[in-house]
Amino acid sequence: MAALTPDRWAQDFTELRPLVLEEFPDLDRQRLEAARGDWDRLVEEVQRATNWSGEAVRQRLRAVEIDDGEGADEGGPASVAQLRFDGGFTEREQDRVRARLEKLNRRLKRFPAEATELTIGVKDRDTTSQKVTLECSVPNFARFVVTSQESDLKDALMDVREDLWRQIDDAVNKRKEGAR
Repeated sequence: MAALTPDRWAQDFTELRPLVLEEFPDLDRQRLEAARGDWDRLVEEVQRATNWSGEAVRQRLRAVEIDDGEGADEGGPASVAQLRFDGGFTEREQDRVRARLEKLNRRLKRFPAEATELTIGVKDRDTTSQKVTLECSVPNFARFVVTSQESDLKDALMDVREDLWRQIDDAVNKRKEGAR
């Protein structure tokens, strides 16, 4: 996998548009189409859709992983090690967040890493309206989305961890019962 760069966007924007739209679902599709291979215009459109600073948008765009044609991701089970951060956390906090969510590895290991996505974000951090969202996409199941509005970040992380654990268990058990 490789990072999305201005050169890669200019060269392969047609193939990369779906990845950008997946990363930024509120982006106006027509405006993105009009941006074509212009990196600066892409940054402006994402800023318009997210109200983020230009630097935050550029960092996030560079975090988008694209297939570099050098083969598939290494195999193995999914885990919180592949957790992506969707704003609200500093780089220094990321390992602690992963450690807090590590219990989920026991549920995630049944899914292949290369087909599993795990994303977490926090909005309005350290306010009474703080909201932590954890999303998980695994093969053959609908996307799991859990949120917590606990005011303490540690409590919110445990809350989303336990809710995701329950949702995965419920979905797997429901499928097993349907197969009987």
